[in-house]
Amino acid sequence: MLSFFNCVIYLLFGILVAGSLLPLSSHPHWFIRGWDFPRVQILVITWLAAAAMITANAIAGQSSTFRIAVITTLTLALTAWHLFRIVPYTPLASAQTKAWRPEQPSDSGHDARRLRVLVSNVEEENSQFARWREVVLAQDADVIIVAEVDQRWAEAIADLKSDYPNQIVYPQSNWYGMALVSRLPILESDIRFRVQDDVPSIDTIVELPSGDQVRVVGVHPRPPEPIRDNDATARDAELVLWGKELAEDDRPIIIGGDLNDVAWSQSTRLFLRLSRMLDPRRGRGFFNSFHADRMWMRFPLDHVFHSTHFAFRDLRRLPHVGSDHFPILIDLQLEPTMHHKHDQLESAEGDQAEAEERLMRAQQADPRHVETVIPAP
Repeated sequence: MLSFFNCVIYLLFGILVAGSLLPLSSHPHWFIRGWDFPRVQILVITWLAAAAMITANAIAGQSSTFRIAVITTLTLALTAWHLFRIVPYTPLASAQTKAWRPEQPSDSGHDARRLRVLVSNVEEENSQFARWREVVLAQDADVIIVAEVDQRWAEAIADLKSDYPNQIVYPQSNWYGMALVSRLPILESDIRFRVQDDVPSIDTIVELPSGDQVRVVGVHPRPPEPIRDNDATARDAELVLWGKELAEDDRPIIIGGDLNDVAWSQSTRLFLRLSRMLDPRRGRGFFNSFHADRMWMRFPLDHVFHSTHFAFRDLRRLPHVGSDHFPILIDLQLEPTMHHKHDQLESAEGDQAEAEERLMRAQQADPRHVETVIPAP
């Protein structure tokens, strides 16, 4: 029995090692790219499996120095491998977006350059409209980006008109409807289909009380997943397209939504390097937003990235709204004078080649697609 148990543990370690190495490939298949998600879970399983094997053999009086050395080595290697990726998203690392500290706290003019953005994937099948509305209104956000909006959710969002009079709503029944609502004036707005004809993004310019204009983009690319046999091609290409475009825009920018990608993945890090945007999670925590009902399967999938024009005030995961995602709230201060203090990711030598390869894959997958833009209603 002990020999069988040891074989099972060895097999488990073999799977964990293979799965940990698979994300080194940029192949878009969901099985390969999906291993980028559960790095924390792999660490926990690794430690538990190692402890179980060492304990079981010790109790049976069959401890082997060689066996312990092998398991310890594999455990340390897997631990180092995954900590290398996830530690930057913990308070153990320095914050990428530096915190805002007003020189004159009593200056009321600061609030005129403050921007609070809430991101919420409501889950299309979710019908807890009142619960969502209560949580959202309690946050006093300036802009709300909503994903998975169908006609029912479009009607629920319309009920926010008194608080958020400026609304861009594009409902769909395929889990990719989008909405962006704002209590700030929306000066420009487009609904853009960057990679796929049924996956919209919302691109806007909002005006702060100070008169400053900020570009706010809401996105929700299609994820790699086994159920519908989707690979990561479309998601990767959309992130590349946004990364390249935003890098050429010197205005204050915020882009947020359910990216269907973890913060530490190669796709998200490539986006940050291409766009020169900042991730306020880095140095502060995971802020896992999915899955709201399964503590053992939580990942940071809902993101808000911003340009160096902003400094950090607050970042919070909000209460349950009936969805499989928790909402995320970011509180930023428009403070361009701090742009040189933030720690942008350095460009890597192969970034442009990798970006072009991802765009080429998307073109080969759907050679007839051309980005379409429609005026927001």
